[in-house]
Amino acid sequence: MMHIVCCDVEKHAVKMMEELHQIKRENDHCDFIVQAGDDVYYTHKNVLSAGSDYFKAMLEHDTKEHREGRVVFKDVDSECVKNCIDFIYSGNFEISYEKINNLLHVACLMQLEDVKDAVSDILAETITAASYFSTRHIADMYGLDAVSVKCDVFFHENIMEISNQPEFGNVEKNHILAILKSGNSKICEKEKLILSLKWIEYNQKKKLNFHECLEVIKFDKISAAFLQHLLETHAIISNDLAFYKFINQHLLKAAKRPEKTEEEIDKHELIILFDDNTDCIRSFNPITEKIEKFHDAKFEHLKYFGSIANGSYIYVLCRNKSVHRLNFRIKNSKWERMKDMIRDHGENPRSVFLSGSIFVIGGSCWVTSSAVETFHSSANQWVQLKDKPTEIANESLVSLNDSIYCIGGVGKDGTAVSSFCRFTPSSSEWVDLQPMRFPVCVSGVVAVNQNIFVIGGSRRNWSVNSLECYDVTSAQWTSLSSMNAGHTLVSAYHVGNWILTVSDYETCNELEKYDITNDKWIIVKPKLYQCYKIYKSAIVKHGLLNYYKYL
Repeated sequence: MMHIVCCDVEKHAVKMMEELHQIKRENDHCDFIVQAGDDVYYTHKNVLSAGSDYFKAMLEHDTKEHREGRVVFKDVDSECVKNCIDFIYSGNFEISYEKINNLLHVACLMQLEDVKDAVSDILAETITAASYFSTRHIADMYGLDAVSVKCDVFFHENIMEISNQPEFGNVEKNHILAILKSGNSKICEKEKLILSLKWIEYNQKKKLNFHECLEVIKFDKISAAFLQHLLETHAIISNDLAFYKFINQHLLKAAKRPEKTEEEIDKHELIILFDDNTDCIRSFNPITEKIEKFHDAKFEHLKYFGSIANGSYIYVLCRNKSVHRLNFRIKNSKWERMKDMIRDHGENPRSVFLSGSIFVIGGSCWVTSSAVETFHSSANQWVQLKDKPTEIANESLVSLNDSIYCIGGVGKDGTAVSSFCRFTPSSSEWVDLQPMRFPVCVSGVVAVNQNIFVIGGSRRNWSVNSLECYDVTSAQWTSLSSMNAGHTLVSAYHVGNWILTVSDYETCNELEKYDITNDKWIIVKPKLYQCYKIYKSAIVKHGLLNYYKYL
């Protein structure tokens, strides 16, 4: 009597692949050579035929390669050939972002669709403003449809950051017009005008098309002050008479309108105040200086957490590594549980938004850490990145020019530090920069043009009122006018020509704003915290949101 013996097929297959890979590494029983340049790889005909249609067709016929037991690849990356062979044997391979294009070329030659799919997933998950154009080029070259779709979504959601790339001038006019005409666009009319000017400026020949682009912009929602600023400072306008007349015409119309609270500062650009005296989230309008109800969905899951906002969502990052988000544009929306963080970042994870992704760096409170990870919201996935060289807690983060700047913080010995460094996610490179003049932690930080402003914070258990400015171009620090009072646990926001600061309610009793042009501080809301028990604040447009709730 015959018996059918069943085993764990998946376990058996994994074991077989491991054994085959080991045999290849030891060059046992090899009967076929794959050569790329000066590098030679010993393999097995049966394994290559089973893993690749390219090798199957080659080795099941009387080809030269079959007879000689050797195939030579010319004008290909040898490392990528090895990666593809490793994949055939083990189902795994390692690749750097810089080699992806070369790997896809080899994978296409060997007809390895699974490799193409795996690389497509990597490309789709790691799109940044800096890599957008190269990713789009690779997707078009190799027909990676899923990546192309992801690029389309990323382009519309991150167009302002993408517009800073030199390749932006090569974007087709129909794509620019689609952004400008889109009613669902996340950018305001002022930003659409800036976008159009950038696109025209990258290629002067496109001046002939400027009317078609600019005529779809709603100039009645752009302030006269901003249009006047463009006429006085923007070279492409002042150097072209037709362009100048076009903008000046709308300036004259704007000047006749009664002054409004600038419509580009609408609900999604308000400063959000987390008021613990009430069961809702409140907002502060930096133009009218009024405080009003913003949303009913107050976050009450845990007492300690940090947060960040982008687009329509507020993300909350908790000390137990859980992550929640709220679509604040929907009136009755509720908090939604997302995938947990991978590493422990303490009670108030320090986070920053860059190129469509959330980055969490270091620790918080008294938990020092060197951990770095990023969250891709579209895939609901966290990815670990290269650790920071030193363990820090309570550092301040700001994004600028496709990099993240890490400022100050607390070292392992519990004292504030003056360290200042830059992390570039696309290259995983950490660079130490000129330290600040004084050690400080939990400062407010904001980037304006090519300047990074570091405001207040804590030093040796007392609040400081300092304002330091780092010029990215000259790599120099400058001390500016101090605040009227010391602030710690500061959040800083750039609105128009002002920088506004909001502090934890227990450390300061006032909301202040800084006049960038005149280097002057003004108290906006004295005794603010006698009415509202504010722990932290946010400005959704700029993606800066910190919330820290004391016991």
